[in-house]
Amino acid sequence: MKKFKYLFFITPLFLVACFSPPVPNVEEAIQSADPNTIVPLGGESMDTYFNTALPAQLSSTRGLILERINNRADVEQVEMSLMRISADFFDPDDLFFREGQYLTREFAVNILRSYDPDNEASIGLNPPIGSEHIYGDLSVVSEEDSQVEHLIHVLEQNFVSTYEDELGETAFSLEGVAIALALNPYFWLTDRAVGFEQELRMTDDEIIAIGQEIAADLMPLLRQQEGLENVPILIGLFILQSYRETIPGGFASIAYIERGRSIDSWESVHDQHFRVPDSGLNVYDVNINDEFIAFDNTIDNYFPNRHGLIARAHVVEGEIYRVMITFNMSFLGLAEKVSFHQLLEQEIMNFSPHYDIRIIIRSPDAQHGAVTRPPGGEATVTRITW
Repeated sequence: MKKFKYLFFITPLFLVACFSPPVPNVEEAIQSADPNTIVPLGGESMDTYFNTALPAQLSSTRGLILERINNRADVEQVEMSLMRISADFFDPDDLFFREGQYLTREFAVNILRSYDPDNEASIGLNPPIGSEHIYGDLSVVSEEDSQVEHLIHVLEQNFVSTYEDELGETAFSLEGVAIALALNPYFWLTDRAVGFEQELRMTDDEIIAIGQEIAADLMPLLRQQEGLENVPILIGLFILQSYRETIPGGFASIAYIERGRSIDSWESVHDQHFRVPDSGLNVYDVNINDEFIAFDNTIDNYFPNRHGLIARAHVVEGEIYRVMITFNMSFLGLAEKVSFHQLLEQEIMNFSPHYDIRIIIRSPDAQHGAVTRPPGGEATVTRITW
């Protein structure tokens, strides 16, 4: 019985040796990793980042973004990109991040409503019912059951410093606020008779102009909120993607408002996402599409018909900032999972060294692992779950 027992125990390792691709042996590193290790999933983790002020305080608008934005990629991106842009205005070495504490849920819901000219108390920043809007060659009227919504969500982030109060305890002081206005350039025209849906879209320039008008109307309302009367405020305009897309939108324009001031000027931001491969990426790197196709072919050779793959490139100010690759797949066992991570650790090094690469491996019911490679650095395998 002992012989059979030991033979059964070594079988998984024998299978790895026989059937896994000839890649570096990282199994020991994976097995010795902290099983509670967490890595960023689906978003971005900046090289320069803010520490969170503790104890954490939740925003009263928490969860509202999920009710308002249909594209899950947008939900993640608007939050992380706002923090990345904020790092240029609020020093991460001196300040801490905290979820927005000054815009109440009631205030946010009210400004997201359609403006009602017959109600003096209305502060809705979306177009009134009955107003007319142009999408390309078509004119659309905002109706009660088919409203035109330009402003989909408003996201607040706070940046605070610490000091010692009269009791000698640590207290926090608000030093800056970042506001993201999530703008919707789309309108979905539905033929109720046949159920056909036509997607209409205005240009980026048109939605940016609308967003800047919305921000100008919003600023006096922000200054009226207790605690925001005399604090620097960064406002960013985030153009949402269609709910049909697998990639997020990005910020297109920002305004930094000094203490107690209103908006003086806007600055354009180049913050764009591409599916990979995409011919549009050739402007930024002529090799990235070929590198990705070769990578995908290699994975298919070793794991045919076993994975779903989504890849996107994030371009910031004319350069590829990060490539995010997500595998959706199920494994038959530990041997296959380790072998797959081994292959990814080898193949990730074949991408250009000029940008960050992040690969996430997951299935519908679990997060399996991640393989990352910083610009010019070595690949790292992170275990999340067995």
